[in-house]
Amino acid sequence: MYWFLAAIFLVIALAVPRLRPVGIVGSVILVLMLGWGMLERLRGKESEAMPERGRPSAPTSAVRSFPLTDFNTEELRIAGNGAPYELRGHVANRSSELRLRSLTAEITRRDCYEGALDPSGCVVLWQSRQWVEVAVEPGESRDFASQFWTRGEVPRARGTIRDDITVVAADGVPATRQE
Repeated sequence: MYWFLAAIFLVIALAVPRLRPVGIVGSVILVLMLGWGMLERLRGKESEAMPERGRPSAPTSAVRSFPLTDFNTEELRIAGNGAPYELRGHVANRSSELRLRSLTAEITRRDCYEGALDPSGCVVLWQSRQWVEVAVEPGESRDFASQFWTRGEVPRARGTIRDDITVVAADGVPATRQE
């Protein structure tokens, strides 16, 4: 930001004779601000309002791995034609302590047709892992829908499409008790 302002003041000072004093004063102010910042850094003083560099100003929430056995997913399906796809379903949180924050689903789309070289009769068109934000309080359930794009070009299906969707990970935060 400062370099951008310095470039503007320099162009004004060099190109517009009537505004030359504005360009010079602006450049001097920027140099003074830079010098003051360097001096403060060398002294080791940081502003009381500013956190230490590299540390968050507020504590982050206690995100935890959410046990896969503490929630149910139902009716997982993919909708759309790829521009974008949409992962839909229903999730129920059975935990009494954690709010379900998000889940990660592994999606495998297969093309099933006669003459496929795989013994199962289906070939994999694409695989993907998708992160879905859900926010479900303990003991509650809700429907969700999350849009996603596949990477690269997706081959056209020859036969019937079969989707395998498995939840492989989830995370949560401690539930806030409202009384």
